[in-house]
Amino acid sequence: MYQKTLVIPIKVQAEAMLFVRITYILTAMVKAPIIAICLFLLAFSSCIQYALSSTKALEFTIYTDGTTHVFYQTDVDPQSPDFILGLYGNTTDNFVVQDQNGTLLSSKMNTNNVDVETLGASTIKVDYDTPDLVSKNGKTWTFHVNSPTDYSILLPANTVIVGMSTTPSDLQVVNGQSLISFPSGSVNISYIFGVLGTSQTATLAIQKAKDFVSTINSNGIETPLASEKLAEANTAFNEGRYSDAEALANDAKNSAIQEQQTALSTKQAGNNTGSISTGNDNDIIPILAVGGAAVAVVVMLIILKRSRTTKEVPVPTIPQSNYVPPDKETIFRLKPELRQEDKDIVVFISEKGGRVFESELRKKFLLPRTTTWRAVKRLEREGIVEIEKVDQQNLIKLRKVEEDKE
Repeated sequence: MYQKTLVIPIKVQAEAMLFVRITYILTAMVKAPIIAICLFLLAFSSCIQYALSSTKALEFTIYTDGTTHVFYQTDVDPQSPDFILGLYGNTTDNFVVQDQNGTLLSSKMNTNNVDVETLGASTIKVDYDTPDLVSKNGKTWTFHVNSPTDYSILLPANTVIVGMSTTPSDLQVVNGQSLISFPSGSVNISYIFGVLGTSQTATLAIQKAKDFVSTINSNGIETPLASEKLAEANTAFNEGRYSDAEALANDAKNSAIQEQQTALSTKQAGNNTGSISTGNDNDIIPILAVGGAAVAVVVMLIILKRSRTTKEVPVPTIPQSNYVPPDKETIFRLKPELRQEDKDIVVFISEKGGRVFESELRKKFLLPRTTTWRAVKRLEREGIVEIEKVDQQNLIKLRKVEEDKE
């Protein structure tokens, strides 16, 4: 009797276990294709997002304290709910991301990237500051970045470039600041804050320019403009005009860079022409005609673009009032921790009577809209300016700074 009661529960339990396993297998068989399809769609959507994203601008603006402002603009897929963006530097401050209409977007920061909720946006614009791209050794500052897309770098004012690891695609001076464009890849730029007017700095600048020109000449590239500037620098140095000598030496180095780039472009064009000339001469005529037409179209587009960008935006009239602007020196005394770029904005507003429109700030300092707005909001938080709306534009007005009471 005892043995029967013992065997029956075991047999029933075994059958029950067999029934559960069959149910689990059938459920897994049904779910497996669904899981595989979901994984495929996830991978496919990531590929679409990568294919449709297109970088439109990548700009690095270096401040005097070594902080770098990064501006990134790219097209995204409006159908994708989010977009993953790689960050330059591990530390970020003042992070702002907007769509094409200026609407703020939510984002989640990770170690080296940020996940942006696009909310149907077709373009996103990202602004942030990072201290991780610039290092300092003695008096020499070094900026380093490695970018998969073309980019531009704006150096601080009153800087002298003493080293550059990559030949730039363009170099120009905007309001006393060097604006350098590079193709995708890595670059190291070493610079110092120049102190003009001493024989030591002039000697250093002339020697570095001479070495740079000699290196280019050793590669078979002629640099007549740079050599002429270098000769003028030596003449100014011998006459005791050290400030002019240093400036001419820096001009010689910049001229050598441009002449090197021109020579390389001409050589590449000559190689392409040589490869074309090996064919029938009758085939060259249509090619030249098409090329001439293409050049004409590009020139027309550039002219139209410049004509559009040079149109003046009407600035509304500042309303008359009994407003008396505060003294800028008092502001600097009470707010000694201000950044240099913030001080420059305060000086400009003070010179304009204490009140300017935001558009005037952008035009004066050649800053993007988001960068200007962030600087204005920073001054507003410090209690230095206040913002008023006049004819749908932001009027920035200096306000009296109250001294902190103990």
